[in-house]
Amino acid sequence: MGRWSVVAAIALAFVIAACTSDAATTMDSSTTSSSSVGASTATETPKSATGLQSDERLPEVFFEPVDRLDDAEWQRFLAGQEFFNEVWTPVGPTETGNDGLGPLFNADSCAVCHPSTGRRQVPPEGELTDVGLIVRLSVQGSDPVTGAPLPEPNYGDQLQDRAIGANEPEGTIFTNYVIQQGTYPDGTPFELLWPTVNIRDRNHGPLTEGVQVSARIGAQLIGMGLLEAVPADSILATADPNDANGDGISGRPNLVWNPAVEGSDLGRFGWKANIVQLDQQVAQAFHGDLGVTSTLIESENCTAGQDMCSTTPNGGTHEVSDQRLEAITHYLRLLAVPEPRTAGDPRAETGETLFDDFGCAGCHTETLQTGQSVFSALAEQTIHPYTDLLLHDLGFDMADDRPDFAASGVEWRTAPLWGLGLVPVEDDRGLLHDGRARTIEEAILWHGGEGSGSRAAFMRAELSDRQALIAFLESL
Repeated sequence: MGRWSVVAAIALAFVIAACTSDAATTMDSSTTSSSSVGASTATETPKSATGLQSDERLPEVFFEPVDRLDDAEWQRFLAGQEFFNEVWTPVGPTETGNDGLGPLFNADSCAVCHPSTGRRQVPPEGELTDVGLIVRLSVQGSDPVTGAPLPEPNYGDQLQDRAIGANEPEGTIFTNYVIQQGTYPDGTPFELLWPTVNIRDRNHGPLTEGVQVSARIGAQLIGMGLLEAVPADSILATADPNDANGDGISGRPNLVWNPAVEGSDLGRFGWKANIVQLDQQVAQAFHGDLGVTSTLIESENCTAGQDMCSTTPNGGTHEVSDQRLEAITHYLRLLAVPEPRTAGDPRAETGETLFDDFGCAGCHTETLQTGQSVFSALAEQTIHPYTDLLLHDLGFDMADDRPDFAASGVEWRTAPLWGLGLVPVEDDRGLLHDGRARTIEEAILWHGGEGSGSRAAFMRAELSDRQALIAFLESL
């Protein structure tokens, strides 16, 4: 068995274990449900490219590391993979190294929200929201020091729908959809699902009047180390906040609080580019999603009025050790990106041309260049993530009306498109920030604001051209 096959086998075993575990919760016996590992296969072996997958293609394509790891990096990658898939438990009589879950949480492992390091689906209409979709909360204003959104006083900055022991979950999340019918100019009908998130069973008082609510789904995690290695100056150089070139696209950087330097810095991770560094992303996920503290975030995720939460026994101020936090960061930093499969597919090759003709590349920039890195596989590489890592106004229909540092309520970071055709979900892809788009076509049709021109060009195109564009995106 090859090295990468061993990775997939180990990862699959851990994901199955993580996603079939029973979290300690006061809700019901099904609040932590199984998640299936999506299997995607390719019809040809990808050509070698530094920083991307180059060995045998496996069903679990998002498990593989970048090329040219030395033995020490390989061992750290495996350790981080194990910790990523590890199931956390409440503090018990014996310390296991992965106890400290809660008191309030949304999931009991990283892999639950990111199966196969991919993304989760949103639930059908009216059903209790399963793990993978979380709800951000804030009130008007921003922190006077950091500029971060102000948390909702009773529930904090994220609603936790699970709890340990006698603690009550903060609430339950249900998703309803309004069906929006539409027709292309050629008469072809389409259907979009407009989601509405409802928070019920609010166990800690009412939500503040005017509360800002935003549903977010766990995104795929491939290529994050490569994106982290793109120099900030390169990203800032492509910004055009006043649309000086008149192309209708006004990419803006999100300048956010970086606790590592105690000052403002370029955000590049998260749906609104509100996080600077990958280790901070991991620490925030541990804190908000699992209720696990670290040296980067030492306080439990209890609000001032949640007395039981504050007095529940916990694993201390550093429940996830620096070693484990660093190992998971290392694992995510070195996850490879699948090779595109455009070559040899005439429709995909036509779609690649249409991608430029329709103006999609105005935000989804194909090529970026990484800078220096301690990892040779990440340093000085030409990559093709199809993102500019900037904020763009995507219009009212996509808005969450929740500012996040410099990002307004209608702005979102350009989502990377690499790996899009291999997103491992069962029935639909769960695309966009809240998973509303079941298909790539629906994701295109949701684009407004700066994406309106591209959407209009797509809608005006003949059916064969629309299919060709989607074939190209499927090949990434």
